[in-house]
Amino acid sequence: QIHGKFVIAVNPQYTSQECSNCGSIVKKTLSVRTHICSCGCVLDRDENAAINILQRANTVGRTEIQALGQTTLCLLGESLIDKVTG
Repeated sequence: QIHGKFVIAVNPQYTSQECSNCGSIVKKTLSVRTHICSCGCVLDRDENAAINILQRANTVGRTEIQALGQTTLCLLGESLIDKVTG
């Protein structure tokens, strides 16, 4: 808890390439600013990434399989530094 707020570190890897609607990976270069997925999702790449970051943060306390096939377990109260440097 920092300044009365909880801080949850989220792995930012692939957040702009993973579709926030269906979980598919839509590869794009940094110059491509719009996320367009075959599922019909069209968003600014940063908005898509922000939604993915929020969705990952909302998995706190649960074990889930991410679209990338990685099993993650997030525990409330984990140190931000521990998560980032982990």
